[in-house]
Amino acid sequence: MIVLLLLFWSGQLMAEDITSRDFAAGYCLEVDQTGAFYSLELPEDVYRTVQSPVLGDIRIFNAAGEVVPHEFRPVEIDQTALRDKEMLPSFPLFQASTLGHSAELSLEVSRDMTGAVVNINPAPAMEEDEQKITGYLLDLSGLKQNAAELEFSWQKDTDSSFFTVHIEQSDDLVRWSPLVPKATLAELQFAGEQVARRTVSLPSPPLKYLKLTWQESGRSLRLTGVFSYSEVFQARRKHHWFSLGNGAVQEKDDLLLIDFSTTSQLSTSSVDIGFPETNSLARLAIQSRPETGAEWGTRCEQVFYSLTFAGTIIENEPCRFPATADPLWRVVVQQDGAGLRIGHGRLTLQLGWPATELLFVGRGAPPYLLAFGSGKLAQQGTPPRQGQGMLLQTITTQSPSPVIGRATIGKRILLGGDAALKGPVKSPPWKKWLLWAVLLLGVGLLVCMVRILTKEMNKAEEKRVAGKR
Repeated sequence: MIVLLLLFWSGQLMAEDITSRDFAAGYCLEVDQTGAFYSLELPEDVYRTVQSPVLGDIRIFNAAGEVVPHEFRPVEIDQTALRDKEMLPSFPLFQASTLGHSAELSLEVSRDMTGAVVNINPAPAMEEDEQKITGYLLDLSGLKQNAAELEFSWQKDTDSSFFTVHIEQSDDLVRWSPLVPKATLAELQFAGEQVARRTVSLPSPPLKYLKLTWQESGRSLRLTGVFSYSEVFQARRKHHWFSLGNGAVQEKDDLLLIDFSTTSQLSTSSVDIGFPETNSLARLAIQSRPETGAEWGTRCEQVFYSLTFAGTIIENEPCRFPATADPLWRVVVQQDGAGLRIGHGRLTLQLGWPATELLFVGRGAPPYLLAFGSGKLAQQGTPPRQGQGMLLQTITTQSPSPVIGRATIGKRILLGGDAALKGPVKSPPWKKWLLWAVLLLGVGLLVCMVRILTKEMNKAEEKRVAGKR
């Protein structure tokens, strides 16, 4: 019992409460008091101040100073802005309606010098009323980005239409191979309800030409438009950017190396380059490492450019990679088309991280406080246990329009200041020593008790033996 009490008392010494003074700064949050949950987009100042790359040193306090559960999720944006949309040229393919059997399509195709289809004529020529559309040729040769999905629109003769389509691909309009064996295009209406499916996903990057046909259904599919959608450009998701300049330049093994460093704990997932002059391009490898002496890891390698054409600036997409909190960065110049070797200015390295939305429970009375920047919590290395996915799970399982109020950023407040960013000084671990002392004391007490009991049992045994004599 004594040992258990000592262990309980020592465990209490190890526990500590978190207060707003454990954070460097905070923002007053203004809420409309209409929701069970509140959301806000984290300001850039928070990212620059936090000491944990997983945002583990952020807390929400209510008016009573209690920590309320919170979680993070990426900022939602218009998904159509993440992909390129391009119109595809489409050409109808005809077959004589008088043919009673499945005949091969007969085509006369005209192409320009780039390979783009400019005209398709059925052969032999027939009167318009004798021709029946049995398919379409789609020309993808002029696309700027590979097609990942096709969207179709068609002439609607009735309220409902349904087609089972087949897509083949070719590079020369002679040899064709299956791309999408079976897909459905439909637009159905019944009792005021509508079901529509106008897109077909492509399993792999297609060749230059596609042939769309469909199963015989008594009517022809008369397309009015075809659009191509590219894959999602992850780098186009909303990002915050932090620029690093004044890189240290050196040459090694005929390569130009530019080293940068940052003290911010940013979970970087994208990088871009700022050139000192326009009309610049260079093939660069972007590397990072956690500390001096560690091996450099390559995050991406591509051509970066900033070009001006007819008054329009054309720039590369930022390169994207799995998030890292490495503070040391290196740009390796593999091919220089920006005059970097001859001293035409210095480039800047731009680190990007995704914008994050914070959700918290409106528990307790407002005003609420967003506190951030704690070396103490960053040393623990783990985010808060409150929430544990419950908030997002609750929101997604509720009605399509859950009650989420909006919290707005108010006045910035200085809390613990720079001292809170440093965290507790690593003094001698007297608490651990005390815990071990308590444990050793408990073990010592147990040993003493065992020895005392053993001696008493031995004395009793000696008396019993002496009595028998």
